[in-house]
Amino acid sequence: YSGRCLLSNYLTERGANQGNCAHSCRWHYKVKLQLKDGTSQEIELNDDNKELFNFLLEEDYRPGEMMTIEEDEQGSYILNAKDLCLMPKLGDFLELGVDSLKVEGRNKSAYYAAVVARAYRMAIDDWYEDPESWSYENYMDELLAVPNRGFSLAFHDGRLQNVAHNYEDAHSLSEYEFAGWVTAVTTEYVEVEIKNRILAGEVLEFVCPSYRDVIRIRMYEFVSAADGSVRDAIHPGQNFRFRIPVTAFDREDPATIPDRIPELTVVRKERTLNTREWDRLKLDEEARRLELTGESETAYQRKRDQLAASMAQAPEPKRAPRTGTEGCCGKGCNGCLIFSHDPVFTKARAELKEKKMGEKLSSSHRLARKSTSQS
Repeated sequence: YSGRCLLSNYLTERGANQGNCAHSCRWHYKVKLQLKDGTSQEIELNDDNKELFNFLLEEDYRPGEMMTIEEDEQGSYILNAKDLCLMPKLGDFLELGVDSLKVEGRNKSAYYAAVVARAYRMAIDDWYEDPESWSYENYMDELLAVPNRGFSLAFHDGRLQNVAHNYEDAHSLSEYEFAGWVTAVTTEYVEVEIKNRILAGEVLEFVCPSYRDVIRIRMYEFVSAADGSVRDAIHPGQNFRFRIPVTAFDREDPATIPDRIPELTVVRKERTLNTREWDRLKLDEEARRLELTGESETAYQRKRDQLAASMAQAPEPKRAPRTGTEGCCGKGCNGCLIFSHDPVFTKARAELKEKKMGEKLSSSHRLARKSTSQS
């Protein structure tokens, strides 16, 4: 149907199917029209006259070089597709008896491979345990924690819908980012090598490979594994590793930490986003809902207009991680002084005392992490 995987080879002689894609479908193009007799003029395009024209693409760095768009009865799909996600169809595959699935991982990060494989592993196991009450929605938050261009079923159900492409933005985006991975674990400490900047006050999430719940800890300082020096901000590219004492996981059973956070466990943290990026994520989510349900496009159009408005403005600075009560999830993360001492969480602390060691509170105690403009 598509030909997308041939574009890179055609334009740059870099084969996408050999892992060397130039991402030609995500370059900036202008769409131009030409009358079939070769002349050009100003005219309004509509369903009644669109067959009168040739449609041409002009790429930013190839001015004057026009490339004709050709379509068959299936359409033409070459520009900036969203990422394929078939989690909503997983139950159908398993019902058919499919017992081996491959997650595409070429040119992906260790974080991507770890989180996506873990989500599908949980989803498959849960389906076999109770297929009647199984729902794909229980696993989408994990997949959405991986940077993406918005999710789509692509050609799974036939011809692409209009929401299967991202017309406004080609960047991969998520509320989370890869923070690092565990390089060593003992009964005394967990050692982490960083992959992104981490600041004092941020919450790290250890994505436990064999357990459903992640382990969260709020960090206030970073102790170097090499020389014991203490920092309040750490940066990638320096092979920096820091150690977290097992005792810092004050809401877990310390004896379980080496088993739940083994070596090579990936670590993530919330990403700082501006209004434009939040608007993009909200549009992606609405497009995914629309594709699956076929409901009215009203909400989608409203969110698309909202993104267009924010893109027309000068980019806002990205928000720094919040360290006040609005930045606390209210679930009782390990080491969180906000939860431990702020009066806002008095009731939550009392409820947490009644739970077993390592058991978290429900999301009902979670405070808003986003400003009113992002809700």
